[in-house]
Amino acid sequence: MATQLLSLGVFGVRLLDRILTAPAIYPHELADDLVDEINYYLPCTHGREQRMLFQLACDLPEALDEAFSRVDGLAARQRAIGLVDALLNQARDQTRDRQTER
Repeated sequence: MATQLLSLGVFGVRLLDRILTAPAIYPHELADDLVDEINYYLPCTHGREQRMLFQLACDLPEALDEAFSRVDGLAARQRAIGLVDALLNQARDQTRDRQTER
């Protein structure tokens, strides 16, 4: 279950929809679609959420390229959801660490 994605509310649902419906065949194409979605939403965010989503956008292309050769099947898209969820959890942890260091 994509609990980290869904915890983002409407934006998380949009990102989840984009993972499932983007016309991408290769991982870099899916990464581009997801980063575009994040960049569209990023100006509406502030503080920790903004840092977290920025980190996610930075990590997505490399992570998807390493994990997949193609993303045009349903099984690959479901695994991509899990990967994005894990990256989002990691980004949350990294932004939490920065806050406690201040």
